[in-house]
Amino acid sequence: MDFMTRLYDLREEIDMKQKDLAAMLTIKPSAISKYEKGIAQPSIPTLIKIAEIFHVSMDYLLGLSSVKNPYSTDNFTPKEAEIIAKYRKLTKENQIRIDERLGAMIDSQR
Repeated sequence: MDFMTRLYDLREEIDMKQKDLAAMLTIKPSAISKYEKGIAQPSIPTLIKIAEIFHVSMDYLLGLSSVKNPYSTDNFTPKEAEIIAKYRKLTKENQIRIDERLGAMIDSQR
């Protein structure tokens, strides 16, 4: 699937009009139409904003992946989400220690 199809599908999924997306991006509605028809390509900063608006990865938006957001908490079990939340509360120093310990544990499993 390509960018123009993905953009159209994402917009339609949430019932968003071209003019509404254009307003969020501070561009003309005709630009959205051109993107969806494959007549024009958005700039990289605009692509980033589009991905943020729809909460998808750039790879998904560009048609390079079928996974909307590989880092979404929707993909985590409750226990995994709990571990990540705890990890984020640690100082950088302690995060480094955890990373090192995890690496050692993974290496010992091989």
